Amino acid sequence: MDVKIINRGPYYLTPLRKDHLQEVHDHLSKENRRELKLLGYSSIMQALEEMYECSECYLARKDGEPFLFVGGLWYDAGDDMPQMFAMFSEQLGDNFTAIARGSKMFLDYIDKTNPNTTMTILADYEHMIQWALWLGYEPVGVALNGNNKYVEFVRCKNPHADVYDSTSRPMMH
Repeated sequence: MDVKIINRGPYYLTPLRKDHLQEVHDHLSKENRRELKLLGYSSIMQALEEMYECSECYLARKDGEPFLFVGGLWYDAGDDMPQMFAMFSEQLGDNFTAIARGSKMFLDYIDKTNPNTTMTILADYEHMIQWALWLGYEPVGVALNGNNKYVEFVRCKNPHADVYDSTSRPMMH
């Protein structure tokens, strides 16, 4: 049984469990499969198991249907900010609006504990780059990994947008 930490109509976000991994493997988009291979993984399941063990992961779905996306934060001891990642189902095109709305809700959830995050996207995937920009990530550089080019992004939540910040509160008379 999934624990629904964010729920909007029939859509919800739940912490990723080990028993979700086979479903993610079976329905993972071809783009994400390709990217995992480019990152050096010989097995998709090996990559998913490492992601499960080494990161904070969540799965989004619609009741009774396969997952829409898996997203989370990868913490690296040498980095100041965690790396946000997302992997999408093969039904991405069929569920684009739901995934777009869910991505904003997911990011709002992540912002509560990690207001500053990074993201790295394979430059081949223009639609994913546009998605990152729409989410408020700013491109800060390009990195090469072998023959592959990646766009590096950073997102810092504006501290002045927080209503609990005393300078942002309305003046009381």
